[in-house]
Amino acid sequence: MKPGVAEASLSTQLDELPQQELSLGTDIDAAHRVLLDPCCPPAEKKAELLRWIERCQPCLFGRLAAKGTAAAGRGEGGGSAKGLTLDIAWLDESDLARGADHVRSTIQRERRVWKDRAEQGLTSAFLIVFNSPRLARARPSTRLIGVCRRLAELYLIEFGRIEPDVVYLEALPLRAANGELRLFKSSVQLFYPGAHLMRNHDRRIPGGLVFSMNAPGHYARSLVSRGLVPNFDQAVKFVSRNALRTIGNGGIGHPHKLGSSWHHAQPGGTRPEPPHCPPTAAARAATPERFSATYQIDVLIQADVLTDPEPRLDRHRREDVWPSLHLEYIRAQPVPPQDPDYGWFDGMPVDDCAKHFNPWVPVKAVNHPDFNY
Repeated sequence: MKPGVAEASLSTQLDELPQQELSLGTDIDAAHRVLLDPCCPPAEKKAELLRWIERCQPCLFGRLAAKGTAAAGRGEGGGSAKGLTLDIAWLDESDLARGADHVRSTIQRERRVWKDRAEQGLTSAFLIVFNSPRLARARPSTRLIGVCRRLAELYLIEFGRIEPDVVYLEALPLRAANGELRLFKSSVQLFYPGAHLMRNHDRRIPGGLVFSMNAPGHYARSLVSRGLVPNFDQAVKFVSRNALRTIGNGGIGHPHKLGSSWHHAQPGGTRPEPPHCPPTAAARAATPERFSATYQIDVLIQADVLTDPEPRLDRHRREDVWPSLHLEYIRAQPVPPQDPDYGWFDGMPVDDCAKHFNPWVPVKAVNHPDFNY
């Protein structure tokens, strides 16, 4: 923003979003009959979103968390969800109408509650849901980038101005049995209905714009502390196995099953175009931690993706591909503080006063084999 130029109100920015009226797939269309109904109570809408995530979200951790959260809401144990639940900050049109200060304070209050529960190992995932027809029907545009940035700034207040094409991380506390407090890295990712059929099709979700946070190392440690697995090595293997199965699991709701990520076909190899079906066990085993995608999966706001209006109906463009993405940070072995993977699975020890602090520095994304964060 240039000096002396007033920033538009949040309501104005939302009103100026270019809209589109089209089917977003039968699954999202059905969910929208509940999520976009102004007469439907929030509890019903949350339940509908959890049902959709459990059935249609490519991420297996998202499915487990939705299942566990729904079971907990019914007073059930949710044991089949492997102890995974998520916290939700829910903001609707009435919240957005009250302006940026109200939205910020609501998010920060729910964020602190999430971190307080995470300290006890009770949660490792968080959704901030902006349930809004204007966001649900927004089409790709520079104005959509502007709204995403504005809402992200109301969440990640420690970073000031949010920039496109940058990886931002959240920090999640966990208290060990000996009383030590550690902060773990958490991804911060964007989901929205307009991703349907686009190059980031795997990021589609009904209802509006959603920021999704997930801390896999925190979750692995909590599995051990809660006695759900016998040791940390087994917890990491469980996380790794489900992360590997998630790659190539997109394409849900796409008429040709075209997803946005895929395993490499051979050691050291890449595929500019993904297969039109889930990966085989042989493909996963070839280079299991390395994969390709048509966007950088941990960039919060990727400008060329959010402004790209062209659907991908049968294949992706070679120039879209990020061929050197990896899951190598999922490991039980400790790493030194100077390693980019530090904080994911070993955590950073901190004093109690830093429980709500976020120490992880934003990183500008570069499509290069050596890029890490």
